Amino acid sequence: MSLINALNWRYAVNQFSSQILSEEQLAGLIESVRLSPASYGIQPYQLMVIANEEVKQRCLAHSYGQNKVADCSHLLVFAHKTEVTRADIGHFIEQLAKTQGKRANTLTAYQTQIESDLLSRSTQQQSEWAQQQCYIALGTMLTFAAANKIDAAPMTGFDINGINLALGLPELGLSAAILCPVGERDKSDVTINRTKHRLTHEQLVIVR
Repeated sequence: MSLINALNWRYAVNQFSSQILSEEQLAGLIESVRLSPASYGIQPYQLMVIANEEVKQRCLAHSYGQNKVADCSHLLVFAHKTEVTRADIGHFIEQLAKTQGKRANTLTAYQTQIESDLLSRSTQQQSEWAQQQCYIALGTMLTFAAANKIDAAPMTGFDINGINLALGLPELGLSAAILCPVGERDKSDVTINRTKHRLTHEQLVIVR
């Protein structure tokens, strides 16, 4: 299946089957997030993978009755940092140097560039920047999922504070940005055959 055909195949599932994703499928989803593009190469978020039914039920209580949160194979939660510190940037530079086989001091100019940008922002602006990186990662994962015929239903309609408390995210310096149930569509899902609606090429593209 070509990638364009795969993107036409995917839709936001409303009802999942009881099928559980294989370890290989789940590993692929996680790896696609790990390899996602990110500003400066920093990934200021964590991906929570929830298979425990009790935890999914706790999340359902803060998801405005959207049962797919609990009925999916796995619930993925993209949670972003609420603050970016000098220590966070320093740790990133250390890890980057290790990965690239360099000394950290050879990346001083890059570290200074990142610090002058991110540390000049307010905590709220840092949080918003970190949240934006979650959406980039989500897009990468949704494309991988479609190409591998894994269903996913990204959601931003939930009680953020409720989800944060249910998952203990504030203690980790994190806040939920996106819930994404994944699994296999149920054949009785009423939206399974609904024609996909998107902007036409002419409506979408502006050429200058």
